[in-house]
Amino acid sequence: TPLCSFELSRIHSVNRYAPRLVTDYLEMNQIYVRTNKGEYVAGETVYGCVYLNIVKPIPSKGLKLKVKGLEKCQWDYSYTEQDEERYVTKQGEMKGKKEFFKVEIRLIDYPGGFPMGCFSYPFQYTLPQSLPGMFSKEDKQFGDVWKAGIKYRVKAEVDIPGTKHDLQVKQPLTVYSELRRPVEPVEYQKQGTVRTCCCIPRGDVLVKATMDKNSYIAGETAQIHVDVDNQSAVDIENFAVKLMRVITLKGYDDDRNHHDSLRLVDTVCENKYEGCPASSQKSRDIPLDLHSKTGSSHHELQPSTSGSVISCSYHVDIEMQVPWAPDIEIHAPVQILAPLNVLWQQWQPPPWVSQCVQTQVVGPYGVATEVLASQAFAGIPGF
Repeated sequence: TPLCSFELSRIHSVNRYAPRLVTDYLEMNQIYVRTNKGEYVAGETVYGCVYLNIVKPIPSKGLKLKVKGLEKCQWDYSYTEQDEERYVTKQGEMKGKKEFFKVEIRLIDYPGGFPMGCFSYPFQYTLPQSLPGMFSKEDKQFGDVWKAGIKYRVKAEVDIPGTKHDLQVKQPLTVYSELRRPVEPVEYQKQGTVRTCCCIPRGDVLVKATMDKNSYIAGETAQIHVDVDNQSAVDIENFAVKLMRVITLKGYDDDRNHHDSLRLVDTVCENKYEGCPASSQKSRDIPLDLHSKTGSSHHELQPSTSGSVISCSYHVDIEMQVPWAPDIEIHAPVQILAPLNVLWQQWQPPPWVSQCVQTQVVGPYGVATEVLASQAFAGIPGF
């Protein structure tokens, strides 16, 4: 499914026993939706337009817009219960869900049925404040499947009476997490004592690290500069720089009336470099590509987010790896942002959009004439 503003003018799985008249509506008429931007943040107004091309009379009397945001997760888990005189391992399922908003907007009504032709219906909707950013990932841990998603969407729908097969289009909305702090370079410093066999002091190591930013778009390369002053009598074997991810899911098992959480920690990517000999100093520039080590797509690195049942955070670990001794480490939190919505940028309108008759939407979700002529609608065809 495309990320933004693309046609789904017919239901893919139309019941083959549905009346032929209904399938004609779906196959011949078209519906599109286009928003003014590819990405949004909480509290921002979404401006957009629904386009209809009615070439066959349709019995519906209205056009609806549904706007929805929610987060949900689920994971399988194993647990042990006593059954008569023995213990039995059973499978359970945790689920978590929170709906942020769900709005149904009646854009227009046609008491006598839809007119024939091409029409556009501009709309606006202001997102609630304090929304977590989008997120979508599934994987396995110890053989158990887990899934997590924070999703937003708009759906335009022409309801056809007497059937479940409506003329509709769904468009996901890309919503970013708000920046936790201004984007700027950051510097960290850590001094530690090398203790071989966990207790024998062998001298100190001072590590300084500078990162070019504290927030990155997924797929970017972090530029890290590391200065090491190894005053100990032990060689530092390697510098290791890792991007670490921490995902936390919260859920509830209805069957057992049981709340629980799942914490998933993994190394997303890692680089290793030659270390620093005893009683010496070393400086090094270390690039770190911020994308998944398991796939070629940067979209696999899901953005930082903080919801009620799903949270995802990242930190860069800069480790001085010393044989037979605990590592000396710097933990640098970073925020990962979703990449730009390329599919939104690449979208092309169908040729009939330029012929659409602009139709005013009345009420709080309609758009004032001066806004239609403003920069907010500059990227929406027909305005």
